Amino acid sequence: MALAIFENGPTIVQVKGHAGSLISSLSTLGNSEGQITWNPKFYHDDVIVGGTYGPSVPVDCQFFLADATISMNLVYYDQDILDACIQEANAGATAFGTMPRAGTLMGGQFTRFTSGNHFIGLNLTSPVESKPMRFLAAYLTGQPLSYPIGPERSIVQLNWRAIPYPAGNILSGSASISLWDRTLDT
Repeated sequence: MALAIFENGPTIVQVKGHAGSLISSLSTLGNSEGQITWNPKFYHDDVIVGGTYGPSVPVDCQFFLADATISMNLVYYDQDILDACIQEANAGATAFGTMPRAGTLMGGQFTRFTSGNHFIGLNLTSPVESKPMRFLAAYLTGQPLSYPIGPERSIVQLNWRAIPYPAGNILSGSASISLWDRTLDT
């Protein structure tokens, strides 16, 4: 690809969840107002060997996976789809505004889009540059949203986290695990 000014354009946010949820098929959550930012965070740890290398000079560095945060402001959105995303972020709460027991697993070792896995496929696409982003195991996190209520339009601010969730034990496999890619869910 040649050097050029890159302008992604308006971004459509789509989500997909497990088979028993309201978002069991690819559903449009909304459109962004302004830019959506995503920030990957790589985790590394120095390999320290005492002796001739000194007490704190690494001889190598180990990679320990990564996660990503995604922040967005939605100006046009589907409230029912947003409510479903909030329920899934609460590990599949049975009703909007409720929570399951503390310690409930988000993925529960279930594969993507099967009942019991509450991670969401978060899909960002723009018709301008056609460089979609998909986060395979995302959820609303931390202070997940800021939701203004009043006489003006409500621009909802969402904070997502994506992790490299495998269906199984990541320590026992040798295959790579996707955190993001450029293929949209179907």
